[in-house]
Amino acid sequence: SMLVAPVIFFGLPVTLCLLMSWPVGPAAALALASLALLPRLLWQTRRPAEGRAFQLANLIYWNLTYPIFFGSPLLLGACCVLRPYLFLPLVGAYAIYIKTVSRPDLNDGAGWEYFSCHDWGLVALRRFLRLRLHVSAGLLARDSGKPVVIAIHPHGFASDYRIAMDGLLYAALPGRKVLTLAASVLFSLPLVRELSLWTRCIDARKKVAARALERAVSLMVVPGGEAEQMRTQTGIEAVFLQKRLGFVKLAMQHGAALVPCYAFGTTDLYDVTPAQHQANSQGFLWRLSKKYGVAMPRYQGSFGFMPKRTPVDLVFGEPFEPTCATKNQPTDGEVVAAHTEYVATLRHLFDAHKAALGFADRELIVT
Repeated sequence: SMLVAPVIFFGLPVTLCLLMSWPVGPAAALALASLALLPRLLWQTRRPAEGRAFQLANLIYWNLTYPIFFGSPLLLGACCVLRPYLFLPLVGAYAIYIKTVSRPDLNDGAGWEYFSCHDWGLVALRRFLRLRLHVSAGLLARDSGKPVVIAIHPHGFASDYRIAMDGLLYAALPGRKVLTLAASVLFSLPLVRELSLWTRCIDARKKVAARALERAVSLMVVPGGEAEQMRTQTGIEAVFLQKRLGFVKLAMQHGAALVPCYAFGTTDLYDVTPAQHQANSQGFLWRLSKKYGVAMPRYQGSFGFMPKRTPVDLVFGEPFEPTCATKNQPTDGEVVAAHTEYVATLRHLFDAHKAALGFADRELIVT
């Protein structure tokens, strides 16, 4: 099982290389396969997460995986051009399969606990980020059969911490099934779809989320969404929340408690220049995210796609249940009141923990 994910993730670009003419194609395939294996040889998960070998392993891995994952449609297109009689039917069959036959994204997901907990790439990312979860006593004490809606702020440039976090949630919230709402477009991208499903993501559509809560499944949401992601600025603790009432209403309609969660350190993982921020928040990339729900912000890490090594701490607040006069039928006024209480709770959570985690000089901006 340890080899399944690497073979799937790196199999597509290696196959594309093999389709190229001799001797360039096979040589490129061998080089790529060797490069994919190199990080695992440089650093083993039993070793301390320090030193040049660890840094180099992460640098190679993440600068390989990001282009492969988000460039998977282009890789498949190239395969179709080189061998149309073989790959056009395969791509067509895959599209039919993921859109009609297999739709775990509309149900309970397809979480793979072993992958989330033990995949080399996810373990390395968690260790690189020094990722820690701080779970409140109230959330731990709450009956796992009573669902909660955990709202994480802020989204950050890439929200890669969310993927890495899933492997820690199994132990941090024992017995509680937690699914994460993710943008619909992610389930149409090869490789990205599999990564999302294996780390317990489901489609963010309202009907899908409602069905999950009805089955007493807890949900994790990032209310800021693409808008918050595209507006992220390095070192600025800003959340896009004032008009985001949907997750509050959803919780009230299904008797679920709300749990605020702040991800300290996420806005420091990458840098963005003024020109990049302008393009992200107002230019073509912003319009693309608004129209199609595809967020592709421009930013840079310490080297390419590798983030800076900044500790990330996710602090989970105490759960609270907004009340409404008629059970599960909140009025607009009750939703607004509950949202106001939620924002105040989030501010208190941020202020209560920022000094201990190294952010004493920062203020939370809610827009």
